[in-house]
Amino acid sequence: MIKRVLILLALAACLCCGSARAQSKRDIPLSELRELVSPGKRVFVVFEDQTGDFDEKDEYIREYLTEETRWTVTENEKEADFILYVEAYSKKADQKLTSKTYYMTPTVRRPNGKDVWTGETVCDWANLANGLRAVRGVSWKLVMDSLKAGLEKELGDNRVLLNV
Repeated sequence: MIKRVLILLALAACLCCGSARAQSKRDIPLSELRELVSPGKRVFVVFEDQTGDFDEKDEYIREYLTEETRWTVTENEKEADFILYVEAYSKKADQKLTSKTYYMTPTVRRPNGKDVWTGETVCDWANLANGLRAVRGVSWKLVMDSLKAGLEKELGDNRVLLNV
């Protein structure tokens, strides 16, 4: 009985995450986006925690960007070629569960603060696949699924630009 309840709760959380996904949008010509996020560019991460629940903040995001893209993560916003703005929040799926679901949405910005591309919102919760660290799991999904895969899809034939 408990297994069935847990399976149903996991399925409900999956459906919840699916409904939170937004369509990616691009506000500049494809050629400008391609140039802005091309290999070798420097990226500065701005992390906005709307609920105050993210102890790790952008720690995992920065790690995955370094490992999985050809961008250089910089500590100085003035040195950045573009800004990766990450909007994050969490919420409890059910009052009886102790685990929260964590959500993140990436936006690529010019250094002047103008948004140029927004990816899909991704989510995750503590489970065995992420070592029971929901923030680690959602950070991985943000970099790999929303940001990297979203930009590769947007750039079409130039998918190799982001591959390691």
